Amino acid sequence: MSPTTGSAPIPQNQKLGLFWLMPGITRINGLSYFITAMLAVPMMASLSFLQPMVLKLVGVERAIQGTLSGDLTFYQECIVLALTPFIGALADKLGRRPLIMLGISLLGIGYAFYPFADSIFMMYAYRTIFAFGIALVATVISIINMDYVQDRSRGKWVAVASMTQGIGIFIITQLLRRLPAEFAQLGYSETVTAKYLFWGCTGICLFTFLIATFGLSRNKPAEAREREPMLKLIRLGLDAARKNSRIALAYGCAFAARGDILVVGTFSFLWTQQAAEDLGLGIAAGYQRGGMIVGVIQGSALTWALIMGVILDKIDRVTGVIIAFSLSAIGYTAFGLITDPFSSSIFIPAILLGMGETSTIISGNALIGQTAPAQIRGTVLGSFALFGALGILIATSLGGRIFDHWMAGGPFVLMGVINSIVLLTAIIIRLKTGKYRPD
Repeated sequence: MSPTTGSAPIPQNQKLGLFWLMPGITRINGLSYFITAMLAVPMMASLSFLQPMVLKLVGVERAIQGTLSGDLTFYQECIVLALTPFIGALADKLGRRPLIMLGISLLGIGYAFYPFADSIFMMYAYRTIFAFGIALVATVISIINMDYVQDRSRGKWVAVASMTQGIGIFIITQLLRRLPAEFAQLGYSETVTAKYLFWGCTGICLFTFLIATFGLSRNKPAEAREREPMLKLIRLGLDAARKNSRIALAYGCAFAARGDILVVGTFSFLWTQQAAEDLGLGIAAGYQRGGMIVGVIQGSALTWALIMGVILDKIDRVTGVIIAFSLSAIGYTAFGLITDPFSSSIFIPAILLGMGETSTIISGNALIGQTAPAQIRGTVLGSFALFGALGILIATSLGGRIFDHWMAGGPFVLMGVINSIVLLTAIIIRLKTGKYRPD
């Protein structure tokens, strides 16, 4: 990225702690990115946590709450998938900062209006605003993540960025665990509590908007990147997978890992809220339990991430995938087979689930980073992202129906089965290909 014409000279090789920044990027820019990502990423996830509250207040029948939750997320992700290539092109033409400012604004507007939804149609309408915001923020955050740091610091930068985002999600889940109960003690109705929680998210979006506005780089990229048509990208990506079984396995990792994350966000709080209703308890009790469970999942994920990163640097990457998906398959299946989320028996599966969730993400990224051919690296990484998006669509659409028509833990069992299939595939590929040897 080159400095904007007329701006003050910027040192060409600044450091932010351990990180060597790209020319034209200041320490303020780098620090602002970490803060923006730590706040914006949880804001993209929090609507899934808050959705069960709105379903109850709107009066959606319990028999279809799982299906509707999955379908709303499916609808949202379809919009995100359709917009992402165009947003990437716009980011090259207009710069990163204006687009992320717009995206954060749309998230804030979505949160401001969502508690006023009084029908299923209005939930879809407000989700549309939210989906545009997610598409903008998610795409530009990932681009900035690549723009701001030099290659020699990229590994540490990505690890710290992932940790800060995980910390942000952990903090949000703990607030959701405590605030509804505190509002109930103060005598607020569930309707008022919902409005305050959503508007609190709007306030966080406003603060994030200010950080992005005044802290992120105003520079535009030096030159636009060439972009392949989507159909050609898919064809080349599939061709690479046919030629290299390890690339095919990495695509499977992306499919499973992205679906894993959405299942936790979409169905955990819905499960605990319905269980609370069965016990004659209110929204506050359901969210208190849901926040505790998701907090355990996120806490174990954060703790295990560094350990898994060290392990992956010392072993074959497919062996790392086997370890990751063993944890994930056991964790998701055991978690889903728990019949009562208020039982203390849920915590050990939750810990394993968190370890597995972060391991599948890290191992899949490490594998694709190692095996993607340099000459078509961008194409393969694009296909990797597309398989992740497909995993989200399958997990949310099937998961919601399984939640309603089988059991509340069913979506987690579904992901346990999918993770088991990836695990078996990884074992076969490891036995056939042996230890990885670079060309």
